Amino acid sequence: MKERKWFIYGIGLSAVFAALYATTQFSSFEDATWTKLFVLLTTILVGSVGLSFIFNTKQYVLNTARIFSGILFIFSGFVKAVDPLGSKYKFIDYFEAWNMSFLDSWALTFGIILSTIEFVVGLALLFKIYTKYSSLLGLLFMIVFTPITMYLAFQQNITGKELVHDCGCFGDALVLTNWQTFIKNLIILIPITIVFLYRKRVEDVLNPLRSMIVTSAFTIAVVGLSAYALLHLPPIDFRPYKKGTLLVNGACSEIAADENSKTLMYAQFKNMQTGEKKEFEITESYPDYTLWQYDTTVAIRYEKIQLQPKTDSIQKPKQRTFVVDNLLFSKQGEDYTCEIIGDTSYVFLVVQYDVVHTNTKPQKQLNELFTWANEQGYTFYAATSSLNELVEDYKQKHDVQYTYLDADDIPLKTIVRANPGLVLLKNGVVIDNWHGNDIPSIEEFKKVLIK
Repeated sequence: MKERKWFIYGIGLSAVFAALYATTQFSSFEDATWTKLFVLLTTILVGSVGLSFIFNTKQYVLNTARIFSGILFIFSGFVKAVDPLGSKYKFIDYFEAWNMSFLDSWALTFGIILSTIEFVVGLALLFKIYTKYSSLLGLLFMIVFTPITMYLAFQQNITGKELVHDCGCFGDALVLTNWQTFIKNLIILIPITIVFLYRKRVEDVLNPLRSMIVTSAFTIAVVGLSAYALLHLPPIDFRPYKKGTLLVNGACSEIAADENSKTLMYAQFKNMQTGEKKEFEITESYPDYTLWQYDTTVAIRYEKIQLQPKTDSIQKPKQRTFVVDNLLFSKQGEDYTCEIIGDTSYVFLVVQYDVVHTNTKPQKQLNELFTWANEQGYTFYAATSSLNELVEDYKQKHDVQYTYLDADDIPLKTIVRANPGLVLLKNGVVIDNWHGNDIPSIEEFKKVLIK
């Protein structure tokens, strides 16, 4: 009997270690692929089986289903909680797709509530706290969201258009297509249904009073995590512009790659008044941003044309590490993207996608930082999606001397989760980024940049 117990324990321990190892390889898989989704679900399943075996509860199927559901809900809630602004933007995408823009002001609240419920339900399932209620909430959650994802998937198949690109179920930690999201939800329905049907067989580990205290602590912790991320930056960064990332725009590399050719860039835009979609050549100029909105769901198209041979040499293309083709900065038709990414010195980029609803408290510090950076010969720009008239009004009101470049709001919201935020680049590498509340002093920059 003892040997059998230790054998089961050994299998469980091996399964848990295998799952932990698989998580270290997770980032090597490309987003929005069935392979990555399969690896995620399989890893959680193997880990759940392992934990069920380790605790040797004998109700292996029920406990595996409970642990599997709990881990998934915890993961889904956590990645949203560390990035509440990302959840807010995703809710706004849904509201605009369904003509419910009147709810936009509630998007952040909905995002925090959603992540909190998921996280607390997941922890309750995992640790056997209020199992009857947590299994019911988990099942209701899936019953509500599965039809929504089914509609998005079938609607895309029928019309050929995406109402919402990526459901946002796992934030930026794992991007899924609408079909992948729907299938994922169908899979999750199986274990959460098992837990709900056999919930009476799961004995809670705490009495009602202690359960209430622990649940309250979970709730306060996850809301506090979201509050921290709002006041600063996400403590865990899943975005493509995180610290240490080399940003390379495909057009910049392609144009520099061949001195006898030129690469033209074409992007699709949507008319915000009529809904018409049209492709524009954007190599040197862009359509009116007050009328045309850049469609980030359609990849930029490149067309190479031959030029007359040139005798003067050009700089060799930079190493292509991470291509971000929707990162476009311009001013009055002039493209600054390659200048910013290709600058061999430090580049300060203030990200302020909306100058009307921005936090103005850091502005004095940014003005002082610009003066110092300008004296040191560093490049200093701001990027915004606000109208030029609003930008000029803001600059006059706050005595801003640096140049504002035009950019689409979606990439700006992704670059840094703040309005304003500050990004420091060098050779196209993101050296660091800061929330407007955490911008270092000039003395701190001197210690790092001047050696």
